[in-house]
Amino acid sequence: MLQPGNSVESRSRLLQIVGICAALALCAAIFAVTAPPARSADPYTVESDVPYGPANDQPGSNLLDIYVPKRDSARPRPVFVWIHGGGWFTGDKVSSTMRYKAKALVNAGFVFVSINYRLSPDLAGPRALSRNRLRYPTHYLDAARALGWVNRNIAEYGGNPERLVIGGDSAGGQISSLLATKPAFLKARGVSTGQIKGVLALDAVGYDVPRMMTPAYRRINAGFQRMMFNAFGTPAEERRSPHWASASPINFADRSDPPIFFVVPTTAPDRWVDAHKMAARLGQRLGLVSHRVRTQHAGVVPLLGNPHGDMGVTAPLMRFARAAVDPVRYRPVIRGSRVVRATGESKLGKIRLRITSEPRARQLTCRIDRGRETLCPRFWRLDPGLHTLRVNAYGYTGRSYGRSVVKLRVTR
Repeated sequence: MLQPGNSVESRSRLLQIVGICAALALCAAIFAVTAPPARSADPYTVESDVPYGPANDQPGSNLLDIYVPKRDSARPRPVFVWIHGGGWFTGDKVSSTMRYKAKALVNAGFVFVSINYRLSPDLAGPRALSRNRLRYPTHYLDAARALGWVNRNIAEYGGNPERLVIGGDSAGGQISSLLATKPAFLKARGVSTGQIKGVLALDAVGYDVPRMMTPAYRRINAGFQRMMFNAFGTPAEERRSPHWASASPINFADRSDPPIFFVVPTTAPDRWVDAHKMAARLGQRLGLVSHRVRTQHAGVVPLLGNPHGDMGVTAPLMRFARAAVDPVRYRPVIRGSRVVRATGESKLGKIRLRITSEPRARQLTCRIDRGRETLCPRFWRLDPGLHTLRVNAYGYTGRSYGRSVVKLRVTR
């Protein structure tokens, strides 16, 4: 996609960006290349360059592509909307790996949509950090407009707008997460966050924007910080017109929001901390909705659906996406005696239970009285008296989709 400061006349500067991003890991995707046309072996046909809004001063930024499954379906399909990354200043809806991503999602039962949005000036160009540059919230307003178009029109392509999953890499993962947790953007376009059933966040950068603007963070990654200044405002601009907090999903996430699956490289401990915080706010068990990969930030971009090596990312992402649009309800099954007698010198009662679920849950947890929620042990040693056992059954979205509460008694 061409834009001011990143136009055809300055195409050669993109090679400079490649070098910058390789050295500083500034963005997840450097520039878009023309993807090969859909082949007969692909499970979809492509409707390309569909306008979702009026044209603007960045040609192509108002367009989306729809990957329509070839196979018939008895009912409308869920829809996955991909929001590309690139540090909010580069990237495109068409990339060398988009066909892999589309194939993975279409094979998982989705209509796949890839969107463009307006970008901030490129970091190697003369307009980077300029006073009147495009920055937050324009990227998010555009992405919300695209989702509004999907909501109104995707039924014509066999999609169900009430069963949406959105996601992206790097900036795209962050944009997706903010749209899913801050209803105002989508509400303005006639879309409810309730229509979004899940989010895929592939090394999303910027869950806590203010944290990345500090001198301490500059010592960790000055390149990333400059990218954030370009997209969200410098400290001086923030003092004049605050935006950092309002652009941070971590300030809005709660248990009423869609679940998120987090892919984080092992080289980014700060973003792993953010994933922990986000999962806690969303009421998710992080171990069920996270995948850590041994790579750099830019190495995460080509993983989803990549037939040449995905580092184990694709399968759990697809399980999560399917579970998000078709959640399974579980019924915990608790077998064994719930009343025992205290014995021995300790005068404790040993309660042994067999805890399963129907159907089989991804994970079962137990909590006795006001204790911590843990994986269910083989047995408990309890003081005489009445105790409460709470069992939670978790599915692939990392949330509890089945609960049971029983009373246990230890007699003297």
